[in-house]
Amino acid sequence: MGQDVVLPCHLSPHRDARSLEVRWIRDKFSETVHHYHNGQDLYGEQMEAYVGRTELVRDGLSAGSLDLRISGLRPSDDGVYICTVGDGDAYDEATVDLEVSATGADPHLSLGGYEAGGVRVLCRSAGWYPLPQLLWRDARGQHLPSDPPTHSQDQEGLFEIKGAVTVTGSVEGPLSCVVRSSRLQQERESSLHIAAPFLHNAQTWMVLMILAVSIGLGVYLFRKQAAQSRELGESLQSLPPAPGEVVSLREGLVWVGSGGLCAGGSGVLQEQLEPGVGVGSAGAGAAQDTAGMAERNRDQGGDGEQDAGLPHSAVTLLGQGRPPPIPIHFHLCFGGTVQRAAQVFVLTAPHA
Repeated sequence: MGQDVVLPCHLSPHRDARSLEVRWIRDKFSETVHHYHNGQDLYGEQMEAYVGRTELVRDGLSAGSLDLRISGLRPSDDGVYICTVGDGDAYDEATVDLEVSATGADPHLSLGGYEAGGVRVLCRSAGWYPLPQLLWRDARGQHLPSDPPTHSQDQEGLFEIKGAVTVTGSVEGPLSCVVRSSRLQQERESSLHIAAPFLHNAQTWMVLMILAVSIGLGVYLFRKQAAQSRELGESLQSLPPAPGEVVSLREGLVWVGSGGLCAGGSGVLQEQLEPGVGVGSAGAGAAQDTAGMAERNRDQGGDGEQDAGLPHSAVTLLGQGRPPPIPIHFHLCFGGTVQRAAQVFVLTAPHA
């Protein structure tokens, strides 16, 4: 790279070539690299990439040498060249294969952090041509499995190659990154020794990460369940009472549904306290049972109102000729678990 190179070409048998037409072209592009005719260099058809960089070696022309010198060798100069010579109707050609190579810098190693229960090690090396190979070796010289390497090319056509490997506790001794040029049969190598505490911290880091994710998920689910419980409670309190199903709590009126003790998973559940008293859609039987309760209260000397220990709203309804209230347990179920419980009084309103 950057040096001069001479592409050989000569006539056989040897003869003076100073009066001949000599043209060097690129096989890939079929364009003129250098043109010589009757002792003059002609640049009108020359490829732009070779302007000011080529010359025919004049010292050997008289002996039939048609050598071409290219200065400042670049990666783009790599390839096949064709040397052509003509003399009137006579024409001949020969091919020359130019291989450009460059050896890059020593690999640079660095730590990329903890990943997958180990330490991630990064390797990069620049200034190579053609594209080299990158591989990892342990202390015994064994190849280690790694991620596929990536590469990029700069403006001059030189390659930079990058690779990564995750080292776990099973890898002992120094770790080596090797960058190899198959064309030059040369390689560059750098090594790194990872201390045991780094590998131990990698395991700890993984445990902490899993724990943090679990805690975060638990908090999220708890808050979501609490929000759904509040929304369900607000929805229940906002429902209008159906005929015969007016329920008076100390804080207001709510609708009481039906179902087993949280057997349905979520919803409202009621549990009867007084045997023989039905709760739900209040029909005639429910009205008679509640009336019987009021009668029993009066027989025992109670007034049917104050002895029940009812809220003021319930007493007002009783004063209007309503049956006495039925005490029940009121449960709010969510996810199969009792979230709220209270004692309420069911006032069965007469049907119209």
